[in-house]
Amino acid sequence: MKIVISIFALPYEIDELDAIIRELKKASHFLKLGYEWTIDVTLCVSDDIVDWKRSGLPRSYFVERLHNISGYADWCRARFRVSEDVLGCVSQRRRSYVAYPDADYHIWLDTDIVFGQSMLAAIESAIAKFLDDSPPIVLTPEIVRIWDETWDCLVNERYRGMPLNYQRTNDPYVDCGVKGEMSLELVSNSIPGQPRMKFAGGWFTCLSTTLLQLTGIPESLGHYGYEDTYIMWAAESFNQSGNYDIKQFKIRNLVVCENYKYRNNSYLANHLSIFDRKKEFRDLAEQGFRSELATIRKRLG
Repeated sequence: MKIVISIFALPYEIDELDAIIRELKKASHFLKLGYEWTIDVTLCVSDDIVDWKRSGLPRSYFVERLHNISGYADWCRARFRVSEDVLGCVSQRRRSYVAYPDADYHIWLDTDIVFGQSMLAAIESAIAKFLDDSPPIVLTPEIVRIWDETWDCLVNERYRGMPLNYQRTNDPYVDCGVKGEMSLELVSNSIPGQPRMKFAGGWFTCLSTTLLQLTGIPESLGHYGYEDTYIMWAAESFNQSGNYDIKQFKIRNLVVCENYKYRNNSYLANHLSIFDRKKEFRDLAEQGFRSELATIRKRLG
């Protein structure tokens, strides 16, 4: 069984990348099933994102840091690279999917995610339940209460009484990890106008290759945004055709958190002349999402 963890980082996220690679190494000590793990990391150093000539820190500083960080991935196969053309997490995830065609599962991980040391072992155990048929599935951890009620199907039971946007003030290092007996639970979002799946791309989201072979990660989605929304709605269309059975499962009582409370990379960002292209990329991705989904629906009839 082969599992690839795909991570994208911008230069000012280099310390967060350092921290997450170290945490993955700690979590690796609890692995028992002998699966083949790969970490695939891209650090964007493009002039389209950072004006290096006007920046106080040179590109070489971040390249050297990346090389040092890669040493903590000695527990698995790993590829750490700098890139001029991978400008966001979506183009990174697309490249990882293409680069590892023999992988069975792809995990998408953002640099601001906080998780417990049981994470990798829990994912292995969950995947082991599907070895016989390798179905098209999504596996996710649980989360604390976040933006609105549409996400409550992923919220761990001890956080369901918390106010919306609890993630903005919680302590992620306290709230993440194992919160009781773990089990697999089918996710079926019942809110009108929503797909039955509900997940965000970088929250340790684990997608089977059999699912990605159906949906792909289209080039039209560009570099950033809507890849998770696209896959959720594409899966909904495949299921509605009656010829597919795509499911999402969550690992109950295994919680990950976004690091809102302690995340502050301004000490690096202030020394870089950054081109903020997120809105541009999201607008392009939204157009691609709508076009790709229309194509799938037309093909399925």
